[in-house]
Amino acid sequence: MTAIPHATRPCGECPWRTDVPVGKFASCRYDALRDTSGAPEREVGLDAPMFACHVSQEGKDRACAGWLAVAGVEHIGIRLAVAMGRLPADTLEPKPGWPELYEDYDAMAEANDLPTADIGMGQE
Repeated sequence: MTAIPHATRPCGECPWRTDVPVGKFASCRYDALRDTSGAPEREVGLDAPMFACHVSQEGKDRACAGWLAVAGVEHIGIRLAVAMGRLPADTLEPKPGWPELYEDYDAMAEANDLPTADIGMGQE
């Protein structure tokens, strides 16, 4: 079984880090990735894409470490990958010494003055 490529630590400009200046990425980038991130009681479907690390090489995407630690557990495909041994279970939580991360997609979106996932996913 092939392992899922993933970053092992949030990069210096990871949008999931609370210490990264807001507005670093265009709102269209967030719009494209909104459906990757569920929240408790709002998990994303098995066919949802992964939130790729923005420093991945083109054509060699790897899952974002910040996203995995914050929202990975709400992604059925990621939980399945962990269960199948394609991704280490410890990727679903921040490691000691990591920078502070937003608590969920909505908090990241609000900090960047973007619509939250609730709005983007058609929920009220």
